[in-house]
Amino acid sequence: MNASYLDMLYTLAQELNAAKDVTTMLSAVINHLPKVIGAKYCSLFVKNPASGDLEMKAHNHSDIGADPFIHVGSEQKGIMNLVLSRDASLIIRDIEEEIGYQNKDKYTTKSFMCILIKHAGEVKGVLNLADKTDGGFTKDDMLLTSIATELLGALLARIDLNTL
Repeated sequence: MNASYLDMLYTLAQELNAAKDVTTMLSAVINHLPKVIGAKYCSLFVKNPASGDLEMKAHNHSDIGADPFIHVGSEQKGIMNLVLSRDASLIIRDIEEEIGYQNKDKYTTKSFMCILIKHAGEVKGVLNLADKTDGGFTKDDMLLTSIATELLGALLARIDLNTL
């Protein structure tokens, strides 16, 4: 990992530390992290404690559509449910070749990275990044994002998720 990664991670940590509330913290992550690793899209889903479904709580998508309150139920087919069923974060270089899902038109690349957000072994959510040019996501991208999700896991474990 090079120094610029560390500089950018430090800048993100400063933004998180200066945030006045949880919503501002989540916004800092989804707006800053994609810039650090060169991704176009970032979305953060938190697991609803009652239903077990993933609910989008923050995103940087300008073209998300009329309903930004996207829910991912366990019966749906998708990358995030694949991550949940495997209980493992994933880097996907080509969604069509690697897992057989059709790429959506809004994405210019077929690369995705989904990182589980956990605390004490319990899944709290998923951080999803997409559309990285320059060869797709790397292990360094995953490590840097995993550092952010470790901190998010600690945060989400200490708040009432129903208030998000």
